[in-house]
Amino acid sequence: MNAIFHAGAGVALGALALGPEATPADLALCAAAGTSPDWDGLLLLSGRPLYSRFHRAATHGLVGLAAGALLAGGILSLWGGWSFGRAAGLWLLAAAGHTASDLFNRSGVVLLHPFSSERTRFPAVSWASPLLTLGACATALGAYLASGGTRLVAVAGVAGYAVHLRRRLREPVLQDALSRWWFERMCGGPFHPYGEAPLEAAPGVSAESWRERA
Repeated sequence: MNAIFHAGAGVALGALALGPEATPADLALCAAAGTSPDWDGLLLLSGRPLYSRFHRAATHGLVGLAAGALLAGGILSLWGGWSFGRAAGLWLLAAAGHTASDLFNRSGVVLLHPFSSERTRFPAVSWASPLLTLGACATALGAYLASGGTRLVAVAGVAGYAVHLRRRLREPVLQDALSRWWFERMCGGPFHPYGEAPLEAAPGVSAESWRERA
């Protein structure tokens, strides 16, 4: 998913966890943490091939998530006035939500990096999904404005996301025009992470249907 979605989803998860106790600073932290696994985008400075190979690996894996939360908690407790536990916990929650949502993109996530290079994926949605992006933004804004109803808004947003994923897993739509443009720009050509054998990764999706969506 894209950075706007991840920031909104991070806010929604923070609101879900903290409810009415969530402060603007808490939600801002969750928005930043929600995008943090994609900071590996700096790999683009070394060229597209390196980015295509290692994106959604170290920063998205379980070890990387824990390390990032510990680092963020340490920095914010030393120089930001936060308690270590609150900062690290919120960071981990939002960043883990990022990884969880990326499992449903067709390139997947290397969950066990650096111990394994295998990607886990349940392809169902595209990188630029307008519906999910707008939904995450609406949930984040609603949670920020809802005051006493913060948790209720977050629950509604997460539930809507789950329902959408369930439907898409039955009938995947794996790439829209904007997503195609992005992946072709990043990879230098059509993006086919499953090659000619999509059935193993997406049961029920024929090879012909897969190529049409690619």
